[in-house]
Amino acid sequence: MKKNRKISVLSALCLLIIISSCATTPKLDSGSAPNAGPEAGLPDFSFFPPGARLYLRADIGQAKPLLEALSFEGVSSKDASQIMERTNTAMAVLYPESEARRFFLAGWGNYPHLRAGFSMSLNRDWKRVKSETGNRYWYSARNNLGIALGPALAYVTDGDPFTPGQGVDPCPPGFEEFQRPCALAGWLNNPMEAIDRFISTMGIPLQIPAEEFFFGAVRLTEEAGRPADRNWELIFKAKTPGATQARSLITLFALARMFMPASPQIDFSGDSISPQEAASLLFANPPEQDGASIIFRAGPLDEKGIALLFNLFSVYSNKTE
Repeated sequence: MKKNRKISVLSALCLLIIISSCATTPKLDSGSAPNAGPEAGLPDFSFFPPGARLYLRADIGQAKPLLEALSFEGVSSKDASQIMERTNTAMAVLYPESEARRFFLAGWGNYPHLRAGFSMSLNRDWKRVKSETGNRYWYSARNNLGIALGPALAYVTDGDPFTPGQGVDPCPPGFEEFQRPCALAGWLNNPMEAIDRFISTMGIPLQIPAEEFFFGAVRLTEEAGRPADRNWELIFKAKTPGATQARSLITLFALARMFMPASPQIDFSGDSISPQEAASLLFANPPEQDGASIIFRAGPLDEKGIALLFNLFSVYSNKTE
């Protein structure tokens, strides 16, 4: 089934938060509520089905202004804000187009599942079905969504939400340290092709032999001389095969920046930005070297600018000839 297969990077998290509202999610019977993760402290990705191409984690308390900048069909900003108040941490994985499953989302928070169960029972779009693991969950054939909700943990996916993972945390070395200051952070599996497509779209004739690719959004403190609404910094970290390659790429990017127009005050009021505008933002600061890795810092930006950059990357990194 192909429905709901086009999901942008940030809309995936927004989808989880929206679906996990008390108006649309189910009550689970005792013993069938999802319970993996919270007991061990900070949630990890160990219970997600393997094979994802993109992993995301968001601290909703910090990321709320950024997530509120996203639009989601059929949900008002007021509703989204109320839903986010009930979620502490959200995580999402997106799978390649070739996979049967497209996404798997999880949220940790405080969910009113009793009211949710009553609401779900009145909705003809949802049916109670049994998982292969023996647990029961709600499924909507119309939306191709499976939902399981406990009082503190929610699963949402286009399939069986109780399909177990392999029990091994797939976080690449260094990601936990990288994401610590970020409100929203993630990484790409096998990132080289997607990154090269995106850079090529921006008109930069370079390739990054990226073995790993982290990205994150960090809230900035107030600073004199900086616009008050531009309080975010977007960070990318690409690991290359070695320090020599990283050093050479730093030099090449420094040369490329000399030919890029400076656009520090791009208007983010529209629905999109051009690849050229994205290039001027992403390479506004000289890239930094950290051993075999290259770090790019795009900022300061407002919430709308961050959302537009993520959406642009989602479109062009997946674009095929």
